[in-house]
Amino acid sequence: MNIQEQINAFISQATSKIQSYLSNERKNILVIAYYPTYRKHFGGLISKLKRDYNVITIVDRILNDEFESSANANVLFPYRVIENGEIYYLNADIPNIDLILTADEVGYEGGRIDREFLSKSAKRIYFPHSLIESTGNPLVFDYILSPTSITTQAYKKHKKGAKILNAGYPKFDKSLEEYHETPLNTITYAPLLRYVDESNNVYVNLFTGYENNLVEWLLENTHYQISYRAYPLNVYANHGYYQLIKENWRNEERVSFDEALGSGFYNFSDFVLSDYSSSAYTFALTTLKPSFFYKPYKSNSNLEKYIPYVCGEGGGDMLGD
Repeated sequence: MNIQEQINAFISQATSKIQSYLSNERKNILVIAYYPTYRKHFGGLISKLKRDYNVITIVDRILNDEFESSANANVLFPYRVIENGEIYYLNADIPNIDLILTADEVGYEGGRIDREFLSKSAKRIYFPHSLIESTGNPLVFDYILSPTSITTQAYKKHKKGAKILNAGYPKFDKSLEEYHETPLNTITYAPLLRYVDESNNVYVNLFTGYENNLVEWLLENTHYQISYRAYPLNVYANHGYYQLIKENWRNEERVSFDEALGSGFYNFSDFVLSDYSSSAYTFALTTLKPSFFYKPYKSNSNLEKYIPYVCGEGGGDMLGD
């Protein structure tokens, strides 16, 4: 049996499993979360929906966490498989699915979570993971839950596609419920996702050097403990630049690395330092403590190359000079 045949067999088995969990008496809702960090964006909504609906969570890795246990059932159904450098996309058209909720962007990381993924008839609602950017593609969702007036204005520039609903930010509700202050004299440094080309040593060294310089400055100019909180994808993908940073500070007692999912760092952080992460906004709103934002100095020729990778393509315009 070749790879494609194995994948087809898995799709058939996973489809049958989803179908076995579907209800004939209640509306069926699928909640898709393929990146672990996006699971918290549904807040406590899944447990509330389960009171009146049949809710099934769809994941690409089993973590045995609250997200998986909060639904009526949990099914492993990844949207793609990468084998020997080849990408194989998984899909199915499953009847009787009424609604699909997702925080994963269409086309993210070369994916195909589009209007036909898992069902051609189900309505789709997108949960943005940013308080300040209009993420997601309005053309492939029926509704988008806009968390702020900033994102609402950005979404409304699109004349076609999803209906925009001003519905708040479930992640914020969850962080408020779980916030219990435990001061530890700590600064949390929470940078945005780093798009580092691991094959380009120049960029790896540039990222590593810049991050290490920032940590070093904090150590020399403050009395705080420094908690480095890399973006979860950089952690779970075991990115080389991040491993170099960890190795550099392995013996420094004041530096630690927070790799826990969720908003637990809100409890022990005196304040957050970030370049552009939404977590810094949610931290400030939850704790009423300050978040500080920095931006690389654009006039520097080396950092000029660094800027587009800080926030993805076009990041330099957002960061300014």
